[in-house]
Formats: sequence, structure tokens, C-alpha cells
Amino acid sequence: MSIRRLQWIVAMLVERAVLTSFVVAFLVRLLAAVAINVFHEGVLIPDEGQYLILALVASEGELTADFWGGYGQSLFDSTRAFMWPLTALFWLFGPSRFLAQLLPVFFGAVTAAATTLIARRFLQRPFDLIAGLIVALFPSQILWSSVVLRESLVWAGLAGIAVLVGYSYQQRSVARIVGSALLAGFLFIGLAWLRDHTAALALWCLFPAFLVGQGWRSVRVISALCVLVFAPWFVGMGPVGTTFAGKALGNLGTSRCYMSMEADSSYGDCQDELELSDCLSWLEKETGEWHEISSTAGRLLDRHTGDWACAPVGDSKALLIDNTLGSALEIVPRGLFNTMVRPLPGEARAGSNVSFAGVESVLWVTLYGLSAYGVWKNRKNIGETVFLLLIVGVVSLTGAVTHGNLGTAFRHRGQLLFAFAILAAAGLKAMVDRRNNRQDRGEPVDQVDLGFGPGV
Repeated sequence: MSIRRLQWIVAMLVERAVLTSFVVAFLVRLLAAVAINVFHEGVLIPDEGQYLILALVASEGELTADFWGGYGQSLFDSTRAFMWPLTALFWLFGPSRFLAQLLPVFFGAVTAAATTLIARRFLQRPFDLIAGLIVALFPSQILWSSVVLRESLVWAGLAGIAVLVGYSYQQRSVARIVGSALLAGFLFIGLAWLRDHTAALALWCLFPAFLVGQGWRSVRVISALCVLVFAPWFVGMGPVGTTFAGKALGNLGTSRCYMSMEADSSYGDCQDELELSDCLSWLEKETGEWHEISSTAGRLLDRHTGDWACAPVGDSKALLIDNTLGSALEIVPRGLFNTMVRPLPGEARAGSNVSFAGVESVLWVTLYGLSAYGVWKNRKNIGETVFLLLIVGVVSLTGAVTHGNLGTAFRHRGQLLFAFAILAAAGLKAMVDRRNNRQDRGEPVDQVDLGFGPGV
């Protein structure tokens, strides 16, 4: 193949960057899903099992309110945006793990395409494609969207909201502004039926991001307010998500502790173990109330809130949990390091999975550096990236105070990759522009050529 022909092909791929990102991401994930089925027997990630079982039982009409002590129905309801299509696939074609994998494979590819579409609004070619390919080819993104997990649907929901925010930013049509807000509200509802706390954070970031658009400020305020008030109300979070926020703030330590219990990669942030009776007596003394400890299924369904709580460990022991806001704030620096940087290369106390994640952390830190540079160089146009910056900030901070183990923190970090990919591509563009400007001034620099041929 001649060089000119190759350049033409590359130029065509860059021209159709959104489609290119989707196809590359889909094919890579499809190959990964096939390889997982061929070379690995059973589920690759333990959490896959619960979704497969629920989809099978629901497709046969056997899912009842007391399945798994009530936890099964609760899990199905709280992840219905994932469970409904998964159950429908099983009902139509019969139970098949590979068939179930196609759902996250598709939404993983949608996330890559959406990333390219967002980047295209303020990055010239080929940097929009670079952002999409970062998502398409990032190792952990390929893994999490090639197995039967809801992760890629969460990513697609967040990226979809970002697409709508970016679309509305430059719109001067009332109908398009209102329509963008309405669609963002529907995406919020879908996201709430996947992972409620991520949905709540996205909604709170959506409101200020929607207001910074150009023109029709009153329409933007009214539209954003309607979504902010009524969308969370519809999914049971209360207007503006106040009910959900109140429960979440009283549950920070409990969430962190429950995620650390029996986890191989636990941070060990819970209080010392006490005799169950001593813990309950201490709790009664502090709160003036007696708290009964329910069964395992009950604890999964209704975790205790309040400044202090007891989490049973076995039959006679309990962990005393500190839910106070002061305690949560104290662990923010360490929590951010655990959530956004660890595991470090060579950190293998939890086995090969953590070793793999440690190697990838080098890529994450590189993205952080490029993103910071990109944000700084584009600070005069901060309005175009305000949603990305807000979602990165709030998801990182909430993860710092709620995650109790490396596995969960690393997986949830993937929610932010689309944002970091765009910001990192902006940083890369700024670096290339700087070098090209130096070359134009006649300063001795290395030739910068991205290899996409002339005119691209």
C-alpha cells in the first residue's frame, strides 16, 4: 500500500472521528468478550454472577420480593436500566453470558463515540479522535465493558449528559435549549436507575454547567431548575435531591466500612472490633436509642445512618462506625490518593488484578498531567469544560470519603475517563501548538508531525 493511499485512509478515519471511535471501541470489546469466553470458564468478575442470576430468574418470571432475602428485588430495582434490557435479551433469546456481554460492549463503544463528539466542540482534528481512542483503547475500560457489569452504561449516561450540555452551550434557540434540558433530565433518570449517587452528582453538576451557555439566560435558568427539582423527585430522591443527600451524608462512614468488609483490597478504615453487645451499649449511651441489628440481607437493604453505627462482624463482634462529617473530611487527602492514584506499580498485596491496575495507574497519572495542562491553556474558555471539571471534582471527592477498597475505587474511577480523555487531548493539542509556534518563530525544535498527512 502506497504512503499516499495510507494517508487518504487515515484522513478519512479522522474525518469520521465519531464513527471511527465507535467502531474501534466496539471491535476491541467484542474481541475481548470472545476471548474471555474462550479462555476463561465461568464469570471473570465476581459481581457478574449476581446480574446473570437475576436476569435469568426475572426472565422466567421467578423473581419474587423475598428472593435473596429481599436483596435480589432491591438490586434489580436499583439497577433497572441495566437489568431490564438484560432480562429482555434472556427472555427473547435464552440465557447466554456472551449475549449478556454484548450490552456493555455496545455502551462502551457509545461512550467512546460520545467522548469524540464532546471533544469535537472545542478541539480541532485529529485531537477529537485522540480523545475518543483513549476511551476506546484504555485497558480497564475494555475490561469493564466486556463483562456483564453496568459500568459502561454509567459511563455512557455521564457522557450523554456532557454531550447535551456542550450542545446547549452555543444554542440560541429556545426550543433547542429546553429540549437539551429535557433530554438531560431523562438521562439523569436512566443514570439514577443504574447508580443513584453518580446520578445525583451529575445532576448537581448539570445545573451550573447549563447556566454558562451563551444567550437566553432566563430560559436556561428555568429549564435547569425544572430538571433540578422534578427529575430527582420522580426517582424518589426528593426535590433537588435533598432527601437522597441527607441520607448519604449520614451514611459516609457506613458506606466506606461496608465496602471494606471482607474485601481483599480493603483500606482498613473501620474502627476497631468490639463485642456486639458492647458496641450496641455504647451506641445506646451516645444516641439514647437502642438499635437492633438485622440479618445480613437486611443490612444490605437498610444500612444504619446517624453519627455512629454498629456493623456486625460474625455472630458476636461488631465494628463501631464513625459517620460524622468531620471524620469524613479528615480522610479526604488520603482518600483522594487511594481513589485516584492507587494502586501503585508493584503494589500486589491483593493479587494479580491489583498488579495490573498498578501498571495502568501510570497511564492515569499521565492523563492527570496532560489534563491539568489542557485546563490551564484553555482557561479563557472554561465555560465549555465546566461540566467536565465539576464532575471530575465531585466524583473524586465523594469517592475519597466513601470508597473502602481499592477494587471499587479503581472501577468507579472509570466513570471519569471520558472527561480526562477530553482534557488530556486538549493538553496534548496545547503542547503541539506550542512547539509549532516555536518552530514558526525559527527556534530550534524537533519537527512535530502526527502522521495524519497534509490537510488534516
